[in-house]
Amino acid sequence: MSSQMSFKDFLNGDSVFSHREESELLQAKKKIKNAMMSCIFNRYSLSCREVEVYKLFHYKGLNHREIATLLNIKRTTSRNYLYRANKKIRKISKKMEDL
Repeated sequence: MSSQMSFKDFLNGDSVFSHREESELLQAKKKIKNAMMSCIFNRYSLSCREVEVYKLFHYKGLNHREIATLLNIKRTTSRNYLYRANKKIRKISKKMEDL
């Protein structure tokens, strides 16, 4: 905590970090999340389609109709792939939390 910041400021939810430190923390958090997702995508039991639908939905912001058209699958199939991917990711995340 900086010398100018009081404990009261901390309890009130005021930032205890400088803008530079907050930026560095956000960048570190993003790197950790990307590394974890890369591990999940590459080393665990997600199928290629599950990864593809997950990325299109969460990273590209496409809806299931757009994903279905792009991948030439049904909209319900896209939803099922995303459901299975999310379920597996939650299971893996839970295991990591338990460590």
